[in-house]
Amino acid sequence: MMELGLRGGPDIARAMAVGAKFTMLGRTIMYGTAALGSRGGDHTIAILNRQLQQVMEQLCCQRIQELPNHLLP
Repeated sequence: MMELGLRGGPDIARAMAVGAKFTMLGRTIMYGTAALGSRGGDHTIAILNRQLQQVMEQLCCQRIQELPNHLLP
């Protein structure tokens, strides 16, 4: 589990690469909710999913489990 300082898809990818099973993004979700009301949380999650997918595509990863091979030395 990782919670502190995660703000986007690249941060989620890094956390997963070092072994986090899940991440908590409370502040990020709250920003979305503050900006767009009740649909802001869903919109923020969609953006984060898209960002994570883009990172994985750039690294040629098909699965989350492949991230350590591409992000860690």
